[in-house]
Amino acid sequence: MAAKISLPIMEEKRPMRSHARRRHRPLLILTLIAIVVYALYNINTVSSYTVLFVPESSPSRSPLTTAGQTTLVAREPVPLEAHIMSKCPDAKDCLKDMVLPAMMRVGDKVNFTLSYIGTPTENDGVDCKHGPGECMGNIIELCAHHLYPDPKIYLGFTMCLTRDYKLIPQRELVEDCALEHAIDFEKLNDCAAQDNGAFGLLVLRRAALSD
Repeated sequence: MAAKISLPIMEEKRPMRSHARRRHRPLLILTLIAIVVYALYNINTVSSYTVLFVPESSPSRSPLTTAGQTTLVAREPVPLEAHIMSKCPDAKDCLKDMVLPAMMRVGDKVNFTLSYIGTPTENDGVDCKHGPGECMGNIIELCAHHLYPDPKIYLGFTMCLTRDYKLIPQRELVEDCALEHAIDFEKLNDCAAQDNGAFGLLVLRRAALSD
């Protein structure tokens, strides 16, 4: 009778890979979380540095305005120049009807200059259309501008003389207008006569050359 051979009972073993995956799964999750947190931290850091290093726009240079915010723009004074002759009848109307109204409206926004018309000569002199008396009147008014740069003063003085332009450059007229506009007549006279009249002639020649 044949002997029975009993084979050992073999228990089925599960693959080891599934256990390894389960053991490593928490580690992978933690690693992913760490990567995400690190990435978010770097993004925030870069964003904060970006804000810090963005140059702020200067209010004086930007012409734009935003809601609830006013932007101031610095502006240079606009040049405004009038060319006259002290004994010319048209100068009276020009100053009264054009220059004075403009200065009253925009005087704080312009850089006003009063120039005089003349023809420079070869001997460093100036020919004035209405004669030597006009040249002297031009020099007196230019000296007023030189001594008192405020347009309210020298322009008012010039307009005062122009009202009686036929009398320019009589001393009485010049003294009355100087007194009316708080101008020192002696300083005015010294300016016109400085260096035997050479200084006043130089100022007039420069004004004539700029026309």
